[in-house]
Amino acid sequence: MMLRSLRFLFLLLACGVHALHAQFPPELRGRVTERGSGAPIPGAVVEVAGSGLRTAATADGGFHLRGLLPGEQEVRVRAFGYRTSTRPVQTENGRSTWLSVALEPEAVALEGIRVTAVRSETGATTLNRAEIETSGARELSELLRDQAGVVVTRRGGPGSPAHVSIRGSSADEVLVLLDGVPVNSLLTGEADLSTIPLEAVGRVTVLRGAQSARYGGRAMAGVILVETRRSAGTELGARLRAGSWGELGAALSAGTRADVGRTVLDGLATAEWQQVAGDFPYAVPAVGGGGESIRRNADAAGWNGLATGSLRRGETEVRARVEALGLERGMPGSIVRSAATARQAQDRLSGSVSAAGHRGVAEWTVTLDAGRQRAAYHDHAPPFGVPYDDEVKVGSAGASVSATALLGANVLAAGAEVRRIGFASTMLAEGAPDGQALIGAWTQGRLSREVSGIHLEILPGLRVDHNTLLDRAFLSPRLGASGGASRWTVRASVGSAYSPPSLADQFFQEGVMVRPNPNLRPERVRMEVEGSLELRDLLLGPARLDAEFAAYRADVDGMILWSPDHRFVWAPDNFDVHRSGWDASARASLPALRSTELQATLSRAAVEYDTPVLSGQVIYRPRWTASGRAAASLLGVRTEISTRYVGERRTVENPRLNRLPSHTLFDARLTRHWSAGAWGGELSLSAENLLDRDAAMLLDYPYPRRSWALSARLRREPRRASAPATRSPHDP
Repeated sequence: MMLRSLRFLFLLLACGVHALHAQFPPELRGRVTERGSGAPIPGAVVEVAGSGLRTAATADGGFHLRGLLPGEQEVRVRAFGYRTSTRPVQTENGRSTWLSVALEPEAVALEGIRVTAVRSETGATTLNRAEIETSGARELSELLRDQAGVVVTRRGGPGSPAHVSIRGSSADEVLVLLDGVPVNSLLTGEADLSTIPLEAVGRVTVLRGAQSARYGGRAMAGVILVETRRSAGTELGARLRAGSWGELGAALSAGTRADVGRTVLDGLATAEWQQVAGDFPYAVPAVGGGGESIRRNADAAGWNGLATGSLRRGETEVRARVEALGLERGMPGSIVRSAATARQAQDRLSGSVSAAGHRGVAEWTVTLDAGRQRAAYHDHAPPFGVPYDDEVKVGSAGASVSATALLGANVLAAGAEVRRIGFASTMLAEGAPDGQALIGAWTQGRLSREVSGIHLEILPGLRVDHNTLLDRAFLSPRLGASGGASRWTVRASVGSAYSPPSLADQFFQEGVMVRPNPNLRPERVRMEVEGSLELRDLLLGPARLDAEFAAYRADVDGMILWSPDHRFVWAPDNFDVHRSGWDASARASLPALRSTELQATLSRAAVEYDTPVLSGQVIYRPRWTASGRAAASLLGVRTEISTRYVGERRTVENPRLNRLPSHTLFDARLTRHWSAGAWGGELSLSAENLLDRDAAMLLDYPYPRRSWALSARLRREPRRASAPATRSPHDP
């Protein structure tokens, strides 16, 4: 009797639960973020196929769908500038199902439109593939030179070394990463942007300010993240270029993509070649005797090949990359002591394999990379000193792991990196180290909340690094905060960063009038303070305006600078420096006038010595820089006019000697796009230094006079494979 009663009660309870579930249809909750950065994607459309149910993600990327039917549903998530993701979801009455979707950015090829995405961090700007192609840049340095707060120093014309400074920093205080692997030279700490071609690049992100809390050493003034692109389908492309000073260039690309059930395969290969004769005329400054001369031994020739491939199945992706580079160029030296026979040769081979996936609210990534680089320098008849034939060899291997948890509207991430580097060089003094190990661990968070229609975020971060060549570990904290609505965002941050001395600073082989300093201390920014205001989509009469203003103060303890002593022997030393300033940028479009756009930047970077001996602005750091650009389309031809202003630079206080006056350069570009069926292309004519001005960033390294270039691109647009009935979460 008791057993029958228990069975009846159990059956009654089950029926009650079933009836209760039937009264509460399934619900779907989740969050839409950008794959890689974890940034929310407000406005992303989430819809259930065949049901008519849809909603849009809120400011923190969250969404909530009610009224679903029980059973398996096909949920589609899409956003402008991202690949569409389709997910199968199992729903039940009375239950709320959580769905986390990470969308992959995708270049949107729209004629006449430049797309810039801004991360939810202070001082961050992202340029996607569409903007890279629209810019007409040959290499990374040309793409970055118009960004607010960024100064590119080029030692001559096309093909010459190009280094980047952010907000008045030294070049070795900016970390450049190619798919997460450092590009900075181990010998000098600087990254030569001329060795990074753009044909295989899908996205470039510029992070301004102290970034060691995430990226470790050398990220003291900023980080440049370069990400290779992937194929969206079957594609073919070719580009040819010819220009002044014997410039010739060619690039090829081929890609494919296949969808087989829940498995997605894609691959892309690119190759580039470029050469330039470089014998251009220039005006000799008064300190060199005045008049005109020809810049000899300024030729360059190089090639680059890169291939990527990935396999995605379900929630997991495996991706591989291999890159090779070869370069040879002249080293003309200073115009006062020109070197007619000095040459440089470089070759680089690197590769990486990464695996990534996610389950539920957790994402993970593991990356392994290895590479080697060789550089040779020789001159059998130098203008001073003895002949030399030096070589640098570097080999490295690294591993990193990271994990991210999406906790509703909040994000928690952590990771660790380890790298072993071995090197040998005839340019270093006896007793210099032959290797080092780098170990780092970090954690970051994003705490989000919506209050009265304003989206608030707190961004804490902390990293610890150990370098076997230094006698201590470095702790780099950072704290950011932001608040905003659809048309405005206010951000603030405070953080610390550091940059270690380079081997060239410490152990460079002593020579005539040159002496290294093995006792150098690491450079430190202990408390960088920054704030910014961003305005979006403002209507000012017929114009639509986006603008951003950022101000900062980042004093540097022990900035490493090469300076001459009383005997005019050049050697590096640590100097305390006050660094402060602001960046302003604005972009306006005129919807009534098709493809018309205006863009401008203005930056002030005060970088001043804090010492009774040396005072004033640090040598060769311009206090003011600016850029402007206007573009419009008429009768199918797109016309662009751009200008770059660099303020006065000096080499000594009260600069009557070796003073470099300010200069303003103008460039122009005409582009005609065409299409025929599946094929498309463009023909472009450009002119640099249109007004034929004399200019140089450094006194002894002049820029060419007016130059021109003609380029042609042919492209078969990506043709996507047929879509399967069910796709993986990252499929387009």
